[in-house]
Amino acid sequence: MDSGSTEELLQQKVRATEENFWAVYSQFGRGPGCQLHDESDVVWFETPLTNLPYNGVIRAHLAEDAPVVVDRIVSHFRLRNVPFFWVVHPSATPRDLPRILEERGVKLAETLPGMTMDLADLPTREECPFGFEIREVNSPDQLRPIQEMIVERWDVPENDRDVHFGITLSFGLGDPSSPYRAWAAYEDGEPVCKVLLNMIDGSAGIHGVATKPAARGRGLARVLTLHALHYARERGHRLGMLHSSAMARSLYEKIGFRAVADFSIHVSSGDLHV
Repeated sequence: MDSGSTEELLQQKVRATEENFWAVYSQFGRGPGCQLHDESDVVWFETPLTNLPYNGVIRAHLAEDAPVVVDRIVSHFRLRNVPFFWVVHPSATPRDLPRILEERGVKLAETLPGMTMDLADLPTREECPFGFEIREVNSPDQLRPIQEMIVERWDVPENDRDVHFGITLSFGLGDPSSPYRAWAAYEDGEPVCKVLLNMIDGSAGIHGVATKPAARGRGLARVLTLHALHYARERGHRLGMLHSSAMARSLYEKIGFRAVADFSIHVSSGDLHV
């Protein structure tokens, strides 16, 4: 393989990490009471929820008018008095977008490596530790306890949780036509670890991996990640991808993922760590 084809392959992987990310976060703009602003040069969404990460800008290919566009969106969210995030993804333009955001008080919170792997190289599927079992989440009744894990993780206020549940339902888990699948590891009938899979255009994106504190250290995140990726590979998907926190990076590297590009998360106020 020559250097040109190597560079092309890398760009395809980077593009896949972007497309999968955009697909997942665009869904938040399609839930009840939400709005997806899919403009020619920027994509952003808003929900009725008033905490991070439920309002944000996920794609920006801006030109000379970048400061004007940024000011318009920043002003919109500030009029709503809600915190928001802005993702500077690998192909984002202009290249000085982080500076433009910083000047408007939208500051860097975290940098996530976009990671990919060839699903042909997956390690073998692993069983849950003794006392745990994997179940697919495919009905509203099964989704409700998973949602409780999510709202606790993001400190969603009690009076917003029914709205949050409606948005979560919009992912269509259990619908054969939906690209989304989710699984949880259960202990004594209660979910303690979860994973979301998004399957589009041959890529399998891992999202929302989380484990309750009492169940950490048992290898459940690895087990569920492998389970989801094997599911995707069995259905013809060839590339696995995810966006890792610094803490989880070594876990994914041991599975076979390698970083291909960074995604930087900027926030208007507060803090945001995936």
